[in-house]
Amino acid sequence: MLPGGETLLGATVRRTRSLIPIERTLVVTTAEQVPELRRCVPELPVDNILVEPLGRNTAPCIGLAAVAVLRRDPQGIMAVLPSDHFVADEAGFVRTLSYALQVAESGHVVTLGIRPTQPETGFGYIRLATGSEPARSDNTSAPIYRAAAFVEKPDLARAQQYLASGDYLWNSGTFFFPAQRVLDDLRAHLPKLGEILDDIAQHPEHTAARYPEAPSISIDYAVMERLGETLVGAELAIRVLVGDFGWNDVGSFAALSALHPPDEQKNHVVADHRDSKSPTPVFVSSSGNLVWNTGTQLIATVGVSDLVIAATEDVVLIMPRERAQEVREVVAQLHTSGRGHHL
Repeated sequence: MLPGGETLLGATVRRTRSLIPIERTLVVTTAEQVPELRRCVPELPVDNILVEPLGRNTAPCIGLAAVAVLRRDPQGIMAVLPSDHFVADEAGFVRTLSYALQVAESGHVVTLGIRPTQPETGFGYIRLATGSEPARSDNTSAPIYRAAAFVEKPDLARAQQYLASGDYLWNSGTFFFPAQRVLDDLRAHLPKLGEILDDIAQHPEHTAARYPEAPSISIDYAVMERLGETLVGAELAIRVLVGDFGWNDVGSFAALSALHPPDEQKNHVVADHRDSKSPTPVFVSSSGNLVWNTGTQLIATVGVSDLVIAATEDVVLIMPRERAQEVREVVAQLHTSGRGHHL
């Protein structure tokens, strides 16, 4: 939730509206998320909600969307935008988005890279090709480079090296390409998924049975890392458009502190308590903490610093802010112990 009550999903759809009308906006989600989606984006046509029969990673998800796009427009260009990103400079983002779509229309795979401002261990990175010279367009001041490799989330020492080298960008997970191009790439690099998607394209009624058979794999692993090694003429296949528009991948609780201003003790509270059932937390000799509470219990702290405290009606999570990315280990343990209902 953003300050003022707008959801990240709602903001994602809204800020693209000037380029992508709502009737051409598709959202891929799981069945249990549909009611919340309808609440956040009530103007989205029902037929534009693509429901995954079983949650899968981004490669099957994007493939399913590509099938839907081609069914509507055989020449369709896709903008793949994660729903949990924050953008401060929305006008700058829209300019960059417009240029990325233009480049994708020529058949290229395009991704947005973000110039790193700190040695972030919670983001993936893109390494720029050696000797890659930026080109510019009259439509944007953002340079566009060639990608050499996609790199997974590093440890702190490696992240510091990436920052110092100047050859790496944060991977925003935002992609642009012709829908037919991404399906062709999925067939080439992940034949099993390609066969499943081809079946779904020809027989939509097979979706419920076939989609759960798809491998759970990210688009980075399935396609982007392999394209980064593929030469197209004298140029690498992936173009990287450098964005500078106040981007934040709100992928962890700790990242929420960038969106919600601190109080006098530098504590961050993620809620608008005028409209929330959660009572305002009490901080005593505590600083640098982030509290996210959707339950009805009062959260109070005494003499603690730099913690994330996240609470719902039935779960409380407490961890140091610098270890917020490790929440995935809690998720994994809950799944393996049969307690996924707490998620």
